[in-house]
Amino acid sequence: MTNFIQKCVARFEAALAARADKGRKDTGGVKYPVGPDSEYEYAAKEPKFDHALWDGIMKRHVTAGKVDGITTNVVDYQKLSKDGDVAKYVEALASANLEDLASAPNELLALYINAYNCLCIGHVTRYIKKNKGRLPTSITLTSPKKGTDIWDVEAGEVGGQKVSLNDIEHKILRSRWAEPRVHASIVCASASCPNLLSEAYVAHRLNEQMDNQAKEWVADKTKGVAVEKGKQTFSRIFLWFKGDFQPDPVTWAGNYLPDDVASETDAKGDIVYFTYNWNLNRK
Repeated sequence: MTNFIQKCVARFEAALAARADKGRKDTGGVKYPVGPDSEYEYAAKEPKFDHALWDGIMKRHVTAGKVDGITTNVVDYQKLSKDGDVAKYVEALASANLEDLASAPNELLALYINAYNCLCIGHVTRYIKKNKGRLPTSITLTSPKKGTDIWDVEAGEVGGQKVSLNDIEHKILRSRWAEPRVHASIVCASASCPNLLSEAYVAHRLNEQMDNQAKEWVADKTKGVAVEKGKQTFSRIFLWFKGDFQPDPVTWAGNYLPDDVASETDAKGDIVYFTYNWNLNRK
């Protein structure tokens, strides 16, 4: 595909994405700050919500790998589907005290990021259990409701509230926090997603973790950002959610790219986008 055609496709896709995004975010709710990690040192020992179960699950079942030539962390979904700690963590998410966590916004943010990743994986493991251990080739094929995208299917409960993945991503994370690093932290079980963190997000290290995720994501030349001979290729996430990356995606990414790569980017230059690979990030 020529650069001209790629640009035309990207413009059309960006227009569709902007139209689809209207109404997704809750513009009238409470807005939370992301405080420095130093404000949450207490959470290292006495968090309001304990993510130790999820931390263990991630460390046991997430490893570095590749899918279709794309570098990504891969998940051993078969073993994870049999891990008894998952059900315990899902139960803990369902009974989380959201009112208490709202007084500590970084704890609440860590909760919802972990919840998204957990409940997203839950769609895959439910498919495995319903299909005699067979893995789906993509999470997009796991919807139990004909005509309903998996993102809009009820995924579970957080704090007694039934939610879909779209609810968590758009009505909560993108609505309650003006935090682009969230896009590097929530993972839709696909090869072109930012890497799934092999540990739980926790309040006392949240900025450190999200910064590392952003750096790892944009530095990945197979799906994040690649600059070669003046050609800038970016993840399609920067196209779909352009308005979240202020002042613009190129400048935002430059804050996390290695200096030698950041110096080659041009916020006023043309951008093309990686084809998004929705194949499962399976081990």
